[in-house]
Amino acid sequence: MKFSAQAGSILLGCLLGFSSITANARPNIQPLPANIAQTGSAVYQFKTLEFDSKDRQRHYRVWLGIPKHAAPAQGYAALYMLDGNSAMSHLQENVLKQLSKSDAPVLVAVGYQSNLPYDVNARAQDYTPADASGKLQPDANHPERMTGGSAEFRQLLLDKIVPWVNQQTQINPQRTALWGHSYGGLFVLDTYLNSNYFQSYFAASPSIHWQNDRIQQMLNQATPAQLQHKHLSIIEGDVQTPVAADDQDKQIDELIDQNREIVRQLHRKGADVKLVVYPDLRHGEVFPASLLDVITEQRY
Repeated sequence: MKFSAQAGSILLGCLLGFSSITANARPNIQPLPANIAQTGSAVYQFKTLEFDSKDRQRHYRVWLGIPKHAAPAQGYAALYMLDGNSAMSHLQENVLKQLSKSDAPVLVAVGYQSNLPYDVNARAQDYTPADASGKLQPDANHPERMTGGSAEFRQLLLDKIVPWVNQQTQINPQRTALWGHSYGGLFVLDTYLNSNYFQSYFAASPSIHWQNDRIQQMLNQATPAQLQHKHLSIIEGDVQTPVAADDQDKQIDELIDQNREIVRQLHRKGADVKLVVYPDLRHGEVFPASLLDVITEQRY
């Protein structure tokens, strides 16, 4: 994946205004301004629906963006984006207008019922895979956060959110994609192993070493049958974060080498996978860069 000149100009403008993650990768949790779904778009129509977790302890808001032009004969491509509140803050009208000139995708931002960019406790539970016990466990560094709920969140995504999206518009089942960053990238990798619904998976700066490299162990144990008929992109920046965040405490060279080894291992099993390294970007900066690149390049 490389930036086109067009995508690069859009990206530059968005990065200059990027404030939801600071340079040291620690989330800057400030209320968000009205997003494009609230202010309106000339080229996309937006719908919003709210969902609850099975235990009714976590509350989700899903923004669905549908191009205003007619669907292609086989249906629209669809991109599902995690950390939907923050993702929506980067969807600007100039980006959507550029999409509308070509094969514009349906955009699905899966967030939380909040005006903040992140719900750190909820995403810690929803985006992280359980250990062999299958049970939720407190985070070692933040005991107020539970972890290991990705299977339940994935069930909500696939059994509730996806059917709602499919009821609203015509989706091409051969062109569906899932994008996530950091813990969201961890969920993308976990879902890559445990679902065949999406055809393309984009894991941006995934928290590979979370819980002693649990996801790498899962990837190493994957069978070739789990990896067929879908594409995976692992995306990383090459600049070390000055002050390490909880999920970014390895040197960047180590993380890139670790990602390279994952790609090599998956290639040996016949997987369609690649590593993409963004020059001069830190962990937090990869969020908008990768999101806007995936949206504008539409490689799914």
